[in-house]
Amino acid sequence: MVRCVTLAGALCALAVLAPSSSSRTQAPAAPRLEALFAEAQRDPAGVVPLLVEGSRVLASLPPEAARRLGDTLEPFARRTFFGPERLPGMERLGLVLHTVAKGENPTVIAARYDVGSGLLGYLNESFEPKKLRVGQRLKVLDASHGELELSIDRATFRLTAWRQLAQGGRVLVLFAPVGLGAADSPTPTGQTRITTRVLEPQWTDPDTRQVFGPKDPRNVLGGYWIALDPDGLGGRRGIGLHGYTGSPADDWLEKPGSQGCIRLLQKDVDRVFHLATEGTVVEIR
Repeated sequence: MVRCVTLAGALCALAVLAPSSSSRTQAPAAPRLEALFAEAQRDPAGVVPLLVEGSRVLASLPPEAARRLGDTLEPFARRTFFGPERLPGMERLGLVLHTVAKGENPTVIAARYDVGSGLLGYLNESFEPKKLRVGQRLKVLDASHGELELSIDRATFRLTAWRQLAQGGRVLVLFAPVGLGAADSPTPTGQTRITTRVLEPQWTDPDTRQVFGPKDPRNVLGGYWIALDPDGLGGRRGIGLHGYTGSPADDWLEKPGSQGCIRLLQKDVDRVFHLATEGTVVEIR
């Protein structure tokens, strides 16, 4: 499958707009994004404007064009929301600097902003949880008002994390390929929420009912379990997001094959796990 991961790739995404899209939307989109991509590649000050405009365009595209543009924007989103760089204008996206107060630890700080404490390690260079200092300044994503949402598109095998913006609209935080349910056990659609997040969970083989412990090599969850509320998914229980180590990625990524769960690469499920806490809305369509 061809990936659009360059400036030319971003423009190719706009070139495949569905015929139903108005010419008024098509005409300015490509030149505007071309300029923003070029600026973001030259100057860190251009990254935030690119993500804001790129996210606006992304939300209006049909699925296949959205996949291509999302793949192209993902490195910039990863740099912004999962990297230590303190980009100009990042406050516009909900990224703030937190001053460590007496008695605070990573768990307390993360809970204040409603993100996983592991996200602090992504956002701060050489972060050492046990060596926080009073007065230390930490880059943090503020999601304390429920601004985060996960969206899973079954047609394109993509998971998108969005953050609502105070000024209106939303911005792309993460865009990742997934594996989904097999034809006889499809991933259910609907709107639900994350109920629990477990590191190093045990796994029960759905066919044999045999239980494998966290460190057992036959446990295929990759060390992560993010459970979804069956309410909103037609009562379907046991559906969640997880890593997958049962076979090489080429065998399952961007393909149907699971018992209905959403499989992610290890590097992506780790980001989702530390980004989206219990209560985060998840829409599967």
